[in-house]
Amino acid sequence: MSPRALAALAFLLLLLSPSPEALAGSVSGSVVFRGEPPTLPPIEVLKDRETCGQSVPSDALVVSPKNGGVRNTVVSIEGVPAPAQGEPGEVVLENRRCRFVPHVIALRVGAELAIVNGDPVLHNLRAWLAEAQRNVLNVVQPNQGQETRRTIKRPGVMALTCDTHVHMAGHILAFDHPYFAVTGEDGGFRIDGVPPGTYRITAWHEGWTVLRRTPEGRPVYAPPHVLSRSVTVPDTGGVQVVFELPASR
Repeated sequence: MSPRALAALAFLLLLLSPSPEALAGSVSGSVVFRGEPPTLPPIEVLKDRETCGQSVPSDALVVSPKNGGVRNTVVSIEGVPAPAQGEPGEVVLENRRCRFVPHVIALRVGAELAIVNGDPVLHNLRAWLAEAQRNVLNVVQPNQGQETRRTIKRPGVMALTCDTHVHMAGHILAFDHPYFAVTGEDGGFRIDGVPPGTYRITAWHEGWTVLRRTPEGRPVYAPPHVLSRSVTVPDTGGVQVVFELPASR
């Protein structure tokens, strides 16, 4: 075969070969609560009650009464080679009636976090990197409508607190890849664009039991529930995964 014919054949094979994007599947499923979920008492508010109320509902465990699905669980897939490229994007976190909204955020390293004070009172948000107990965000917002932007620079689990309102709590989970999702109201999730292969999939949910309170009245919660298993993603199509909480201690 002549060099010209070989070049033409190679070009034709390249055209017919599926792109990496075409060889990608999805992982979907749900996180459900096994048994009867506990009824969590409201969290007492100690400051700015005229804005925040006397108490706020606990966001630490939200279970759908329809199907037992657990909201605010972060599901991630680890070990995917050559993570997909793309912009990390922007995520909005609001202080709303003295609660963090959304209560749980998952984002990519490099994402811009827009922190908005929706309340007519001062908020002082801090984010603590769980593994190192290190304060990585400290944002003071005395004015309603004030917006502050910060870039998330490292992966990990971050606990959110407010210096002014000790009842406030939330979490940010940052990843160095795009293969993650946060469960919705029905406990469902879906992660698209996953290359074929066998990986580790993990479901993370904060602890919901208040173990004690600090001297200033801040609730201290039980450790998070973490579930992990193997999952095999096909070339095309999808695979279903169901996680059950609570995790075995």
